[in-house]
Amino acid sequence: MSENVTVPRFNVHTTDWTPLPELGGHEAILYKSEDGRRLAGSFRESGRHTMKMPFDEFIYVVAGSTRITVEGEDPFDLGVGDCCYLKEGMEVTFEHSEDFHDVTVLISDQPIEY
Repeated sequence: MSENVTVPRFNVHTTDWTPLPELGGHEAILYKSEDGRRLAGSFRESGRHTMKMPFDEFIYVVAGSTRITVEGEDPFDLGVGDCCYLKEGMEVTFEHSEDFHDVTVLISDQPIEY
């Protein structure tokens, strides 16, 4: 991301990546609001992870696939071009393919601890 622009931007395929070992991958943060309540970025993740959503999350799949299971609901699959919106407080299990890659926006009433 260029620091000298009004509109933050990068290419998700060529940007610099930071290791994200706890989720089996890497991250590239495009934008984080001054109050810390909004974050946009791209994530390469793999494996199975369960979490209680600490924020709302919009997910758009760029590569690979994921199976998402929200507690009490039937699982669903997302592939390239698919998107979903998960709400804060949901208990969610993600099962990402080895090549899973998404563009994500996180939104919260509180600063996002990330």
